[in-house]
Amino acid sequence: MKRLISVLLVATLAVSACGFRPLYAGHGSGGSISGQSIAVDNIPGRSGYMLRQALLRDLAIGLPGIESGAVLTVTLDERVERATLLPDGAVSRSYYTATGDYVLQTIDGPIIGNAESQVPFAATQSPYTDVSAQSYAAERAMEELARTIVDRLRIQVQSEQ
Repeated sequence: MKRLISVLLVATLAVSACGFRPLYAGHGSGGSISGQSIAVDNIPGRSGYMLRQALLRDLAIGLPGIESGAVLTVTLDERVERATLLPDGAVSRSYYTATGDYVLQTIDGPIIGNAESQVPFAATQSPYTDVSAQSYAAERAMEELARTIVDRLRIQVQSEQ
């Protein structure tokens, strides 16, 4: 038993001495992943959390020409629109729309813009399944909004160079 403990201790010391760091080791200051050049400020709410996580993933490789210390701030606006398409006036389709106004504060000055994503989902008569469908639509909308924001930032950064 002593031998097993000493082997584990030596292995632990060897791994830590070589600079090993787990892939999901945590975040650095400002909410950015260590080594990233762009930090993303917190966005309030459940959807804001999902959007921030998607932005951190999409911005992990950075933006061309953007040095360390850039901070992205996003203001999120969400709404659900119901379309009455059935003859009896019942809702058959709903749309989850998310709009994000963003400001990327860089050393050279701010880059400002906005993006929108709209995700359709089937409305149901049951309130429980409608809530579930709306939650799933929100997740999809945040992923799509994050991709759109990052794509627009790449275009804006390239046009300024």
